[in-house]
Amino acid sequence: MRVSIFDDVAVSPERHLGERWAFAFPTSCRLRDGTILSVYRRGKEKHSHDGVFMVQRSDDGGRSWSEPQTIWDGLKAAVPQSVHAGTVVEASDGSVLAMFTAVEITDAAEAFIFSSTGRHLEQRFYVVRSADGGRTWSAPTLAHLPGTPPLRYINSRPLPLPLPDGQVLVPAEVTTDAGLQAVMTGHYDVSSGVFSPFQFVARDTSGRLSFGDPKFAALPDSTILMWLWAFVNATEETVAAHLCASTDNGRSWSAPRPTPIVAQASALLTIDDARVIVAGNVRTPPEGIRPWQSPDAGQHWDEASPIQMWDARSHRMLGAPIGERAQAARDPSDGKLWESLPGFTFGSPDLVPAEEGVSLLTYYVMNDGFAEVRACRFVVD
Repeated sequence: MRVSIFDDVAVSPERHLGERWAFAFPTSCRLRDGTILSVYRRGKEKHSHDGVFMVQRSDDGGRSWSEPQTIWDGLKAAVPQSVHAGTVVEASDGSVLAMFTAVEITDAAEAFIFSSTGRHLEQRFYVVRSADGGRTWSAPTLAHLPGTPPLRYINSRPLPLPLPDGQVLVPAEVTTDAGLQAVMTGHYDVSSGVFSPFQFVARDTSGRLSFGDPKFAALPDSTILMWLWAFVNATEETVAAHLCASTDNGRSWSAPRPTPIVAQASALLTIDDARVIVAGNVRTPPEGIRPWQSPDAGQHWDEASPIQMWDARSHRMLGAPIGERAQAARDPSDGKLWESLPGFTFGSPDLVPAEEGVSLLTYYVMNDGFAEVRACRFVVD
């Protein structure tokens, strides 16, 4: 696999409204007219309790970006709320949907979402709509997600389905009653604004593994792939990412199977009839974001000669093969994963097509103590 990088630019501004903010956890969506939207949370810090949901747009394939626009500022609500993270998708009827989770601001709300205190906060799930390509947004609607536990989290783009009723397949990472991470999916009916009952897709009933950060990719034959981060519950050690598939628009899924790739949060993208690429966070030396390619719709992966995209050591985008690699290295977050998450210096990769033959990677990095959102245009040679 070879990658050619065209450019890597900042999406979020260094300063907004005269202040320095942390912009993090972006997800992106390419609309049918070619516009690309990038949504993310803005706060004083990456996991602070003053999160506001924002969007920026690009009309030139990710080369340049508009000024930030607020989708929802829960700090100004009658009951102030902080946004954790969210995502965006264009439905088949042309409307744009943004979905996000938020918590009421209390002393406890300052807790990290996956801390012992944070797990007991009520996670409110909201949906907002735009009828003009993400320029203006409706007031948020508090959504009911049938079958999900109280702690549910969305930072993964839903998938519009080729169905006459315009349904959208929605992924959610949840914390089960046993305290494990699992992945569920449900269908959102765009016309009625109602979610179907959610079902478990990735849950290890033995209690050994947790699954999270689900990412979709649709193949030309209508098969849907779902990529999953996996880690061992007892040790919090990241293990091989898993993949599962659906051939009936997400009504049923194959059992998650391990891939040869060990990475944390990742993004999946179909780039032609059979080729699929994934970009994942890797926290073993050399730390950064790496892409891999499958020539056969996820059956096999070219992991022998990894490419380094974002490089945490040089703090820049490389797009070059990795030279020396530490052997038998362990992820520094292993054994203390939840404690380590607030200190991650890069993450949330997402992939969308920028234009014909060109892919766009959006992600966040820490820059001078603050998180910023960036976008990299590249092509897989």
